[in-house]
Amino acid sequence: MKKYNPIIILTIAIGAILIYCITRNKSLIIGGSVQKEIKKDSSIQEIAFASPKIMNNSELKLIQGKGKFEIEKVAKEEQTFSFRNDSSSSVFIQIIPQNKLGNIRINQLISPNNEKDGPFGQEINYDLNEKGLYQIRIGESLMQGDPFEGKYTLKLQLK
Repeated sequence: MKKYNPIIILTIAIGAILIYCITRNKSLIIGGSVQKEIKKDSSIQEIAFASPKIMNNSELKLIQGKGKFEIEKVAKEEQTFSFRNDSSSSVFIQIIPQNKLGNIRINQLISPNNEKDGPFGQEINYDLNEKGLYQIRIGESLMQGDPFEGKYTLKLQLK
């Protein structure tokens, strides 16, 4: 039993730190991610999740069906991200480039059964007919302007 004491003490300490951060409305950093609670008023709370570096081909983790991700893109790169739909009937997706005139769009949405739809613009409401893992492909329009390079914000909301 004595060899388990350090593990029990460590578990209790981590739990206490988590409870302290949550009750004091402090940011908590775990493995490079930040989870923070933002109080808008006394009755409405929003949980935001931001990862400092979202990599291409990664699954976006939505909290309460919402996500806001800061992403960096190099010119002529097509990026693919995925999100999981368990019970929603539609999704709102928005791309906001730092340069408002940036040539960047949602090129394709790919459903769990591999059906492809697109291209779209920088903002869409899309009906989700299946449960499972959807993919979003983001890139430039080859018919417009220069290739986009820089930072943009990707927002998702399941409805």
